Amino acid sequence: MSITNIVLAGVGGQGSVLATQVLARALGNAGERVVTSEVHGMSQRGGTVITTIRFGADAWSSVIPVGEADYLVAFEELEAARHLEYLRPCGVAITSDQRIQPSTDALKRAPYPDDVSALAEGRCRELVEVPALAIAQELGNAKLAGTVVLGALALYLDVPEDAWIAAISDTVPPKTVDANVEAFQRGLAWRRARERAVLAF
Repeated sequence: MSITNIVLAGVGGQGSVLATQVLARALGNAGERVVTSEVHGMSQRGGTVITTIRFGADAWSSVIPVGEADYLVAFEELEAARHLEYLRPCGVAITSDQRIQPSTDALKRAPYPDDVSALAEGRCRELVEVPALAIAQELGNAKLAGTVVLGALALYLDVPEDAWIAAISDTVPPKTVDANVEAFQRGLAWRRARERAVLAF
């Protein structure tokens, strides 16, 4: 079957739903058949938010069973740790290295992981921890961190950069288009530089 599965996990208020919309539109711009889920979890500020995207010729349902995701995109480290179980053994986890302490009593009961990379060992092919918040702050707006993470993800998907930029332009608030495009390009450039460093090692 020709399907790629992506699980996106974040915290309410981070813009993870908007990031999901940008990703889905970028894939559509590239000619892919795309199916997305409704928001699962507590979308209010501080609650866990999970969305799914499936794309490919055989994509009809948005449901991604545990152990079947090709990519986990997390906008915060605790959400990455919580949702590693969704990945295939050959999958890739891409997460912001940001840490947000849970604001709800139910979520506070879960201990914050000391080392996400240790948890990911043996659970996926690769874990990429993106300094998304630091890059976003360099650009003058911490809310751009989610778009930075999408830039890092873009290296793995066969989607032209102009399809991404068009998706950003059509999805984010008009006044933030230029900033989001720059954030995306910074995330992509960071991932490319990291790839070159690994190859050169």
